[in-house]
Amino acid sequence: MEPTSDEIPSESTPLVNSTALEVGESNVDDSTEHTSSPDLEAGNAFNQFEESELEKPWPATFERSISLLAGPISDTDFIEQITKSPKITPNIGARRKQNEFNTPDMGPGMLRPQSTFKQGIVKVQSLDFGAGMKKESDAHAYRMKLLEAQKKKKQDQPTSKVGEDLRKKKEQQDSGGHGHGLPDSGEKASFGQCIFNMANILMGVGMLGLPYIFKSAGWFGGAFVTIFFSSVAYRTSILLGRELNGDARPIALFFDTKNAPSRMRKPINSFPAIAREAFGKCGTILLSSVLYFELFSCLAIFFVTLGDHLYSLFPQISVTQHMIHVSFALAVPTALLRTPTLLSYLSAVGTVATAGVVSAVAGSAIYFGDISESVAERKHIDMSNTPTHEYWEPSGLAIAFGLIAYTFSGHAIIPSIYSSMKKPQEYESMIGFTFTVVSFCCLIVAVSGYWMFGSLVDDQITLSLEKNSGDGNILMKVLTWLMILTAFSKFTLTAFPLALGFEEIIAPCLPSDRWMDFLSSIIKLLLIAAALAVAVFVPSFSVLCSLVGLICTMIVSVIFPAAAHLKLFGPQLSLWDKFLDWTFVLLGTFMAVIGTISST
Repeated sequence: MEPTSDEIPSESTPLVNSTALEVGESNVDDSTEHTSSPDLEAGNAFNQFEESELEKPWPATFERSISLLAGPISDTDFIEQITKSPKITPNIGARRKQNEFNTPDMGPGMLRPQSTFKQGIVKVQSLDFGAGMKKESDAHAYRMKLLEAQKKKKQDQPTSKVGEDLRKKKEQQDSGGHGHGLPDSGEKASFGQCIFNMANILMGVGMLGLPYIFKSAGWFGGAFVTIFFSSVAYRTSILLGRELNGDARPIALFFDTKNAPSRMRKPINSFPAIAREAFGKCGTILLSSVLYFELFSCLAIFFVTLGDHLYSLFPQISVTQHMIHVSFALAVPTALLRTPTLLSYLSAVGTVATAGVVSAVAGSAIYFGDISESVAERKHIDMSNTPTHEYWEPSGLAIAFGLIAYTFSGHAIIPSIYSSMKKPQEYESMIGFTFTVVSFCCLIVAVSGYWMFGSLVDDQITLSLEKNSGDGNILMKVLTWLMILTAFSKFTLTAFPLALGFEEIIAPCLPSDRWMDFLSSIIKLLLIAAALAVAVFVPSFSVLCSLVGLICTMIVSVIFPAAAHLKLFGPQLSLWDKFLDWTFVLLGTFMAVIGTISST
């Protein structure tokens, strides 16, 4: 008896037997009916975004669109693909309703019913953690036998010209390099490239408010908040990687070709898919709604940043008027046009701005030192009875936690980084190195800014630098313009994933792609108007960032990863892991509720 080649797609996936094995039939000879051909796989991969995207549960567009924020992208073809509106197909609404949210698609790798007596039900052997460890040698031998049968089957199976052409076309498409913001799936991303992209995600506009954390909580409070939350974010990033891998054990164990253990669950490939696997349809809708609300809140924050920095350069015009003028400028590249070349350039701006902010703040602190007293004199503020630097300020811990949480938000893009890695076994090492570097840079910016300006620091450090640099300091003017361009670029890039989420909802009701293109522009214009209204109503960078950090980031980056870890792997976890997960869930909930009340 020979097992079918499609039952175990890789050496590290769970052991699966079909009922056909139990009835004693040979599956090697007739497995062509169950096994997907290379031609079909190539065709499915080539048309994955165009043909069946709307048949998948909402939000099917999230993973491919959020990769636009994962790092600099030079391939305009890839940008064209990931920003494309959902393709309208006939009867899509009925098919989506028929599939429901939890009904799995009958993919090419699944067994189909053969007859009344030959059911296509798959029997999964016990994956109990303790029992599995005792039978590793038997499991390894069984997997190797299946892999040999699969290899032999593929060698004997002829390949049609159509499938060969499709694969060549897919390879040519991949050769341009996408890979979720880095190299494409053919080249994949190296260890250093993944560190660069992950750091680029974490060190965004939120870095501007780091000195304000120390102003709110003092020297000790600011240092505690920064180090504590970076440790929490590091831990939850590790948990997300293991959830994507389908096992609670370290990821590196599953890439040992000789002693790779069986996974507890099937691997997962996106952030909403983790929620669907752990909490079902309702959990997916809830988490996805929080993700999209976070993206929308970021649009309002970018408006505030643009208005504040433009006002520092042109004070004769009010901040509100600056934001209104910018909204019209943003409407052109965001809503009315979709130019991949422009988006490609904009995706690289944030990297330059991040390096510029860290260098400017650290260099200014070394050159100027503590200038808080001179700033107070210039502003005619009496600081004789009030210290410019506090050691501990417990009343400001709530807003400090919100600001640092917003700075370390970015867990939703982790699946894109993970799937782009050339060596996924290095994921946990990459996360550890990245968080060490990012935490160090955050402390440099926070300490340097607070040391220079003390309690007089603005909620965006670049504003304080520009105000106190003098009219003749060209470098600070350049830095200010760089931050304006950064906020402009991030607004444009962030609007696309958010708009696609809404487009996916209304797409089943539309008759043609022409209507989809028209309503896509309308949706983006409405998002710009709504974000502008929020920014005008709450024109405070620190308040908006803190609220987004406490409400959204606590859920996405702290509560959800720990809760999903418990739900997916609870029986196999150690007491210490369960304790940490429950601590993160309860502490994150407490900080989200109490922090939001305190900061408002």
